Amino acid sequence: MLFIEDVQKSFGSKQLFTASSLTINRGEKVALIGPNGCGKTTLFKMIAGSLECDEGRIRLSGGIKIGILTQELTPSQRPILEETLEGDPELMMLRRQRSLLNARLLEQQTPTRELVEQLGEIDHQLEVLGSFSAESRCGAILHGLGFSIEEQQRPLDTFSGGWRMRIALARLLFSRADLLLLDEPTNHLDLESTAWLERFIQSSPTTLIIISHDRGFIQRTTRVTVAIEGKTVVRHSVDFERYLLMRQERLLQQGKLVAKQEREIEHLERFIRRFRAKATKARQVQSRIKRLEKIEPVQVATGERHLDRVRLPEPPPSAREVLTLRGVAKGFGSVSVFAEVNLQLERGDRIGLLGPNGAGKSTLLKIIHQTLAPDQGTVIQGDRVSSGHFAQHAMDALIATETIMESAQRAARKGMTTEKIRTLLGGFLFTGEDAFKTVSVLSGGEKARLALARLFLAGPNLLLLDEPTNHLDMESRAALEEGLSDYSGSMILVTHDRDLMETVCDRFWLIAQNGVRPWDGDLNDYLEQIARQKETEQEVDASSGSNPKDRRREAAQRRRMMDLATRDLRQRISALEQEIEQLETALATIREQLADPHLHARENKERLLLQLAEHGRCESRLAVAMEEWEELSSSLESQIA
Repeated sequence: MLFIEDVQKSFGSKQLFTASSLTINRGEKVALIGPNGCGKTTLFKMIAGSLECDEGRIRLSGGIKIGILTQELTPSQRPILEETLEGDPELMMLRRQRSLLNARLLEQQTPTRELVEQLGEIDHQLEVLGSFSAESRCGAILHGLGFSIEEQQRPLDTFSGGWRMRIALARLLFSRADLLLLDEPTNHLDLESTAWLERFIQSSPTTLIIISHDRGFIQRTTRVTVAIEGKTVVRHSVDFERYLLMRQERLLQQGKLVAKQEREIEHLERFIRRFRAKATKARQVQSRIKRLEKIEPVQVATGERHLDRVRLPEPPPSAREVLTLRGVAKGFGSVSVFAEVNLQLERGDRIGLLGPNGAGKSTLLKIIHQTLAPDQGTVIQGDRVSSGHFAQHAMDALIATETIMESAQRAARKGMTTEKIRTLLGGFLFTGEDAFKTVSVLSGGEKARLALARLFLAGPNLLLLDEPTNHLDMESRAALEEGLSDYSGSMILVTHDRDLMETVCDRFWLIAQNGVRPWDGDLNDYLEQIARQKETEQEVDASSGSNPKDRRREAAQRRRMMDLATRDLRQRISALEQEIEQLETALATIREQLADPHLHARENKERLLLQLAEHGRCESRLAVAMEEWEELSSSLESQIA
């Protein structure tokens, strides 16, 4: 089906692939793996035809259609159900042709035989393409990815970036492509939607190639592993876990061969050095020199990273009762997120927070960390409890001009030695000279690792983790999972990484129906219940209104009612957006002034201090405004849903 033949690709002096060949057969589900920057996305682009290879060629069997996950959707005011239907352009083109022919048919008093035959042929083609069930199939995909029947009638432009990516994914899954290229498809998905996507892929006959940092996801969805090893693309007809075992065995064997070769080289060189000057040994010396020249170094897999074990600092002991929530309630405007929350966390508890995106998981963590006040009730932290909160703001708090080491030292618990700081940084892949890079040159993934390292260096005994694996590659996720497994403090975790939650959490709280309660069961029980609930809701949706016009009219009426209910919330969001724009403009002006060398002259010291103070004030207010905007926007989206 897909044939890659002796492909080579370089960018400038950096060579990604050398003489790589590969065959993918029809119906196979393939994981494409390799370290960051090795060329996985580049290979996707070459397969899709948007990027040419330097040498070699990529062939497809005749008539094969490729679908690739796009990062952008064209702005549109059409309902997302209609936008998703455009994933099958042939179907939509035939529908438009049929509408035109129907209009001509109405214009003619006596339809021509040719027109009737054209309509008959188009109707036959539409039947073959499944036109009569298209809306139902499309709606089922959108529902699985978290969109209710009401949301499916909302215009595309009313959704934020993360939800638009779900729509792009739905459009691709609805397409009739023969080969799907999915680059990080679980980004922007919650736990529930990821589980649905796994089931969809498992039951789909379509050929897929998947890039993902989620080890559990690719293990459950693929059966062939294609690895970029060094600069070569290598196929392994085994699943991901079996591939890891094979790689470990291969590296072990390579290590043994390298050690044996090094011993042989050392023995030969020692003999040559010892007897080079002796004429009686000249023949033996020359023989060993020739043997030494003929030795070819053992080829060792490149790109392999050795990860030190992440050993989190032992947190100080806390009281037995770590946290108590009494009658806690929170809302935004007239919209309630949760009410009457009464829960208790004891020392050593490891809680996983369950609930769909927008349910209020991040809000609850902020209330527990006391960076967001509840509307009602109290949050009581026990004696000797120190909480540490990881979320997006943790990366925003990094100082661009600091080195990694300086940033880590500033966050570390008092009395922690430099050696211990370097050891923990090593567990997050900041080894050797990397520890002295400045924050400004770090990638998003590196900043996420540094922010996590800073959190653990502070030594909290209550961890509040909001999507800690976002931006982390596969190896970093595995290292974090191992470190959290050994953590002896208490923890509350929000994540869409199923394996991480299953490994490190022993209890669960569910946010649903305007409340938070303990979940009596494990993660599999929860996901199975969600799957049954989605099936039931889809059946009800399919049978509740067969007339699309009626459904659109009902959805419009619900939107008008929701607009009234959320008016105050939307006005506050609009005001925040204006303030954020003003603050960003002010900061840009101040930074431009600070770049003026004359401002740093001694006679301008007072003016410089005033500018620095104003810069700090604007940055602080911007961070607060952004956090409030994110909170309110998330709440608005969940309520509109």
